[in-house]
Amino acid sequence: MSTTTLSSTLSSSASVRLNRNTSYQSTRVADSITSVHSFISRWDPQTSVSSSFLRATTHLHSYLLHVARSASRSAHHELVRTNFILQSAMSRLDQELKNHLMSITDAHSTPEAISTIRSIVETMISTGYGEECLSTYQSIRRSAITSQLTELGFDLYTYLPKNLRKLKWDKLEIMIKSWIDAAPVAFRSIFSDERQLSDRIFGSSPESVRNAVFESIVGNTATKLLSFPESVAIHVKRSPEKLFRLLDVYDALSEVLPDIKSVFESLPASEVQQKAISSLTKLSDAVQGTLSDMEKEILKNRVKPRVAAPGGALLPLTRYMMNYLISLSDYVHSLNAIESNMTPDPTKYNFSLLGPSNNLHDSPASIRIARLLLVLTQKLESKAESYGDNSLSYLFLTNNVNYMINKVETSRLNNILGEEWVVAHMSKVRRYVEGHLRSGWASVYAALPVKEKEAVERIQRFEAIFQKVLKERDGWVVVDAAMREEIRLLVEAMVVPPYSSWYRAYQGNATVRFSPHDVAKQIEILYEGLNSGSSSGSGSAKLLRRFGHYLGRKGTHSSVRYQIENKEAQSSKLSVQYQTRYDAEHHGELSFRYQIKRGNSVQYI
Repeated sequence: MSTTTLSSTLSSSASVRLNRNTSYQSTRVADSITSVHSFISRWDPQTSVSSSFLRATTHLHSYLLHVARSASRSAHHELVRTNFILQSAMSRLDQELKNHLMSITDAHSTPEAISTIRSIVETMISTGYGEECLSTYQSIRRSAITSQLTELGFDLYTYLPKNLRKLKWDKLEIMIKSWIDAAPVAFRSIFSDERQLSDRIFGSSPESVRNAVFESIVGNTATKLLSFPESVAIHVKRSPEKLFRLLDVYDALSEVLPDIKSVFESLPASEVQQKAISSLTKLSDAVQGTLSDMEKEILKNRVKPRVAAPGGALLPLTRYMMNYLISLSDYVHSLNAIESNMTPDPTKYNFSLLGPSNNLHDSPASIRIARLLLVLTQKLESKAESYGDNSLSYLFLTNNVNYMINKVETSRLNNILGEEWVVAHMSKVRRYVEGHLRSGWASVYAALPVKEKEAVERIQRFEAIFQKVLKERDGWVVVDAAMREEIRLLVEAMVVPPYSSWYRAYQGNATVRFSPHDVAKQIEILYEGLNSGSSSGSGSAKLLRRFGHYLGRKGTHSSVRYQIENKEAQSSKLSVQYQTRYDAEHHGELSFRYQIKRGNSVQYI
């Protein structure tokens, strides 16, 4: 509602109320004129306006209306004289209004100050000066609000969309932080207090008028404040690193939405509420678009290096994505709202979607995160093909997927993805370990002598192949210390026991250079060297329990039986049995069998 229309509405309602008594005594009119002249001539900006002066100006206005209905010449002269006096009085009164408005901060100012301003406003409106009154009131209160926002770091001019397009990201990020700090204070304190102030000062006016006065002061500023998130969502170039700032803005705006509803609840068609909904929608679109772009970027074909990562180590993408998703998990409740395609409506907003949930792994956010991890796994499997050695490919997958599991288990992602995700990917790691053992070490076992007459020739072949394997694996990496120990134990179980059986029978042969201890030591040295320098493990015991069994460090006796179907070391079935006994007094007794079968399946018995 414009100032002119609003003031006319106020004046007409006041005029009807004041014009009922049309009987005027000349003595009363003279007294009123004298009172007005006295106040104007002795006006002091430091003193409060008197109630007698306000009554006098109100009476003069009623007299002016009475004289205006007369057609006599004397009435015309009296009309001009009274109107001039009334204008002088209103000029002083307008200045009084400015002084008092500038002396208060908000609705929590002293009751006396609020009461004085209300009296001045009612007098000016009732005497036909509503437009001037509202112009002064709006100008000062808008300036006060702008000043408060500036103190919070929010400059309305700087935050205009046309200015945002020119800013670099580092400066825009600073503005985003300022907005996040300013928005809650604005809607919960500044605008809310302004609403109370308008209601107290214009309390005698109809509710529609009070709403219009408040919106005329706050509406434009609030709309500009809410335009900033929309501008950020539209104009900021999408990238994974900028997603968190979008979510920060979304969180901040979602949190103040109830306050927006509360402050502007009597304005159902308020542009402020519409702008809040529009900004949330644009932010949701930007977040979903960024996540979709991220999926495409992960799978995007680029110029590939010769190998995915030297020695089968962690792919930088794996480390980046897991740390990224851990950070993203802090926004799980906002993601749930966004991924649910929920359009926030202040009149029927479902705030439960933003609260804690005990079933996060069934939520839309968990589906989005699980999909990103699936895309990452597919990328890893594609990268694994860049290695020319199958055993190294499996080791690469073991390192990276095991790293993913560790990150999930030690972060909030565990609650989001659920135990089923962890179990499924542990199964994948077991298959990768199996593939690494089968493709990388079965040839070493196959070189062992199996018949007495082949002893000399086969032992020479074994030594050559064993040394070749050790040399080829130099520079390979097993990131997790627990995983490194687990693979070493499995390799030793494949090679050392059968070699020991053969060695006991042929150790007198001059061609035998390696003792079982030598073989075991070389394997140990090899796997001690397969260290990336940054272990993410938490101890072999934890990992082995995760794999469904436990290997003791002391008092261990191992027996191994291998079945090889062809002479080229392509094993079709590998059965490994561990029997472990501890001191019964301290540890009890534990035995188990670990079987690896062809077809990448693992069975525990």
